[in-house]
Amino acid sequence: MKTQTRNLLSCLAIILISCLLLSACAEKQLEELIEQQEEKTETTEEPVQPEEPVVALPGLPDDVAGYTQWLKLNAEPIPPVPGGDPHNGTKNVYVNKTREDIAPNGEQQFPYPDGSIVVKEANRPGKDYVGLIAIMRKKAGVDPDHNDWEFIEYVRNAPDAEFSVIAKDGVCWGCHARVEDIDYVFTELQ
Repeated sequence: MKTQTRNLLSCLAIILISCLLLSACAEKQLEELIEQQEEKTETTEEPVQPEEPVVALPGLPDDVAGYTQWLKLNAEPIPPVPGGDPHNGTKNVYVNKTREDIAPNGEQQFPYPDGSIVVKEANRPGKDYVGLIAIMRKKAGVDPDHNDWEFIEYVRNAPDAEFSVIAKDGVCWGCHARVEDIDYVFTELQ
């Protein structure tokens, strides 16, 4: 009887140890499965939504589409100049370059690099929409007398109206010549 009891106890011990081992394996497999699922969750990106195409405001050239996403030169909106100014209104000025491009050591460098596009927008006094866009484009060789800048200005009279050209080059040079030392651009990087 002692032998049968010992055999029975041995069998129970083997069964118990087997259950514990199986349980430990199952627990380890479960932990690994959970870990894999968490890794999948962490690395699975949200489905990429197609970005809406950036479109220029009506009447403006395509190369200034999305200009408000460019580097903004002024820290605060520029108020209208008392007595008026050619770009009358509250203004913001943007450039299609990075801070590193125009201020590599933290201080703005002049002249602007070839290919620079500067866009000044203005909300006319009493209006809540952009009614004026002035654009300067730097193109090597286009106008050496004015540091190779092309100037063009657009206006519109309603928020859904198309912009139309009101001034170009020569009309702008006289005023901008006052800031020739900072490459004809009134607003410096702040």
